Amino acid sequence: MGLLLLKVALPAGIFAYLLWSVEPADYQTFFEQPKRWDLILVAQLTSLAAVVLGFVRWRLLVRTFEIPFSLVEALRLGFIGYLLNFVSFGSVGGDLFKAVLVAKNKPQKRPEAVASILLDRALGLLGLVTLALVSLTVLPSEPLNEVLIWIRNSAAVLCVIAASGLAIAIYAGKWFEILLDQLRRLPVVGNALVRMARAVRLLRNKPWMLGAMLVIALTIHGLLATSVYFVSCGLYPNCPTFYEHLLVVPPGMAAGALPLAPGGIGYQEAALATLFKQLPTSQPGFSGTLVATVYRLLMLAIAGIGLMYYWLSDRKAINLDSPEADPDL
Repeated sequence: MGLLLLKVALPAGIFAYLLWSVEPADYQTFFEQPKRWDLILVAQLTSLAAVVLGFVRWRLLVRTFEIPFSLVEALRLGFIGYLLNFVSFGSVGGDLFKAVLVAKNKPQKRPEAVASILLDRALGLLGLVTLALVSLTVLPSEPLNEVLIWIRNSAAVLCVIAASGLAIAIYAGKWFEILLDQLRRLPVVGNALVRMARAVRLLRNKPWMLGAMLVIALTIHGLLATSVYFVSCGLYPNCPTFYEHLLVVPPGMAAGALPLAPGGIGYQEAALATLFKQLPTSQPGFSGTLVATVYRLLMLAIAGIGLMYYWLSDRKAINLDSPEADPDL
């Protein structure tokens, strides 16, 4: 009974704290601003689809690393991890939570479970940076200012570094295996690091998987940018165009991944507000800060939806060690 109360009270307390931490002025501004609720609802559903798609991507990676893992469990742990991301610095606390729970019934697979979390996070960030690079390179109809040019060039460098690192980790030949053998000699963590690296190298057996993961990552961040656009349209009759949102939203969201604030709260809003001001054609009366705040409220609502799903699916949770559990559910 005590454990059940803890499982109910802890997530509920975290969610209540998140709602309380939003400035009262933000709530007041939101409710006073004229709105199109239908577009706000579309934004909410679009964000929810992106978040769920992220959990599906994670499950594909876990299964690639030969860990039995159901879709029900991926959604359940994904949602509670998503909630915990809002209260951990750099949005990593939820990832750690997911890794621990995925591996709790499979102690022999702990390194592989951690590798799935790290690779999922890396692919997500690579997709975000790639979308920022593509949008800032292909979409602009007018010359970019110095800030957006700097972001575009930085995104290009990060894409090259990240893609090269993934390619080496997955496809490198015998010299990399020799390096891993040397790494195994490290005290305490050596064996676990080697197993994590070799789990990632399992993607060589499914060459299509890495491309599919990147496409999913691009789709997720495209959906999130679309959600912000619907928020803007729901709040303002005249707002930046969809392609202008693609110029500023991916870099702004990247700020939320910095290990500086819980869930990127504050940094993401400030980055979005600043980047909207960098657009060549700024709309009079348009507030990027309000749009970013409303978007944050939608994300907190998704955390609340996830909390309800976590509770409702608790009794149906599949024991990963159970031979009766169908891993393809």
